[in-house]
Amino acid sequence: MNRTWPGRTAPWIRPPIAEITRQAAHYRTQGKDLIDLGQAILGLAPAENAKQRVRDYLEIPGPQSYSPDPGLPELRQAIAHLLIHRKAVSAACAERVMVTCGASQAFANALFTVTNPGDEIITFEPGYFDHNYAIAMASCRQVPVALRLRENSYDFDLEAVVSALTPHTRAIVLVSPANPTGAVACPSFVERLCDLCRSRDIWLLSDETYDLFTFSPYSTTSPAAVDPTGKVMVLGSFSKTLGLAGWRIGYLYGPEPAIEEAYKVQDSLVVCASVASQHAALGALECLDSYVSFARQELTKRKDTLVSVLRAVSSLRPRMPRGATFLLATLEDQQDDIAFCHRLLAEAGVIAVPGSAFGPHGKGTIRLSFGNLPCESIQKAGERIKKMG
Repeated sequence: MNRTWPGRTAPWIRPPIAEITRQAAHYRTQGKDLIDLGQAILGLAPAENAKQRVRDYLEIPGPQSYSPDPGLPELRQAIAHLLIHRKAVSAACAERVMVTCGASQAFANALFTVTNPGDEIITFEPGYFDHNYAIAMASCRQVPVALRLRENSYDFDLEAVVSALTPHTRAIVLVSPANPTGAVACPSFVERLCDLCRSRDIWLLSDETYDLFTFSPYSTTSPAAVDPTGKVMVLGSFSKTLGLAGWRIGYLYGPEPAIEEAYKVQDSLVVCASVASQHAALGALECLDSYVSFARQELTKRKDTLVSVLRAVSSLRPRMPRGATFLLATLEDQQDDIAFCHRLLAEAGVIAVPGSAFGPHGKGTIRLSFGNLPCESIQKAGERIKKMG
């Protein structure tokens, strides 16, 4: 928070992850060996098809221009195919798809399109902090609803959502699997949430960034499959599921009139997603099934390794994720999570993210990512944390 800054960002709190990242960079310049359990990315190379598509694109003679605002027609069609065949969204078609610079930009497009200043937006906490920034930029009011701990995993609570509703509620944001908890909304919850939104004429913004990465027996249900003609917007990303984080590519799906309105936001922010990135996504989607199958097997092993090593650490209690590439661990004895992460970095050389970065309901926890490192590195990180005590 910078009270002397004259702009609208002055009252916003800079996430603690920024300071941890700054300190990590400082330690690296000193030659300190660090193990990064902070980055929530998939530590696998993109598919060769993605790389080849980009090479082919770069060899095309002549100028390299913009694509249409909503994306390359071929990619929009491929995403519609993904929605139909992997998410059971029967109404999906290319005209209802917009290609974006990742899911965060898709969220901004959706939010600016469906809200007015002063509207209330219900979110779940601990939750993804970039959504909070976008809500503030849209001059809307965030209304956080706490996730519940059930059987050592985080879960969604519909009754808490109902209690948070007011005449000013404009949208509910569902992230499943959730960041940073790995919570997965069960089919009955999604159905009841869709019924609630439909009965109250509320938009449902469904962030499905990690939806293809769930752990047996859990799986995701897209609200767009439950309510194909309703006020549902789907935010998708290829950063995690296809290993394209650095390419910043994703999509927005929703009712055609809403997508048409979102053109205005898209054009003002970025015009279009990077055309090279769009070609990378096209190539990656060609081998989606095999890539995701391998990635899920690898993530399961990495998750199991992290849980196993953390159970030997007396100061931490891991909460079981049902999906995504990370978990939250509760600090015993009500320790300060920011101070713990600084100590973890300084003494053990392990990077983690303070839970308070994800809202007040995340205080006293830390997020540890298992998706970006092999099991050997995760094991080594666990040994360092255990020695720290």
